[in-house]
Amino acid sequence: MARMAQTAYASLRRGDFLSTLTAKAKSGVAPIRTSESIDNYLKAVFTLGGDEQRRIGSSELAVRLHVAPASVTNMLQKLAAERKPMIDYERGRGVRLSVSGRRRALEIVRHHRLIETFLFEVLGYPIEDLHDEAEKLEHFISEHFEQRIAAKLGHPDTDPHGHCIPALDGTMPSRHGISCRCGLD
Repeated sequence: MARMAQTAYASLRRGDFLSTLTAKAKSGVAPIRTSESIDNYLKAVFTLGGDEQRRIGSSELAVRLHVAPASVTNMLQKLAAERKPMIDYERGRGVRLSVSGRRRALEIVRHHRLIETFLFEVLGYPIEDLHDEAEKLEHFISEHFEQRIAAKLGHPDTDPHGHCIPALDGTMPSRHGISCRCGLD
């Protein structure tokens, strides 16, 4: 089973990700310039900031991402200097997501939680292995693959851990914040 996941991972990494970028380029939609590292920062800011989108300090982000505080500051400055920044960063006040950054973070969270659900329900992965496996795959699935997973699973609104899965449009299910485990990382 682990070999099957590794093969799927390698395939996704090579093909679907590049074909998604190619398809977006052909459709006239410019892909957002991102990387695994940037996605991880956006996801961490989203998770730590919560629904109220509070500002997150560099040291809090450094702890979450297991990196040096200076590395966090460098990345935040780089992201804030982009032509269309995905974050709003002020030295000494912290960071929060811009509209485009929140959209990308929600997309990555959706990928992660759908993959966890797929691995658990379809491939029979033990719950303790889901997070690490999804972390590896979340950046590389195409939108088409994401839609196929969601359809195969019956468009779930929670993952096996009880966290809400954002809808394709970025909204959260109505039970979010009421009967979910989203704030209990």
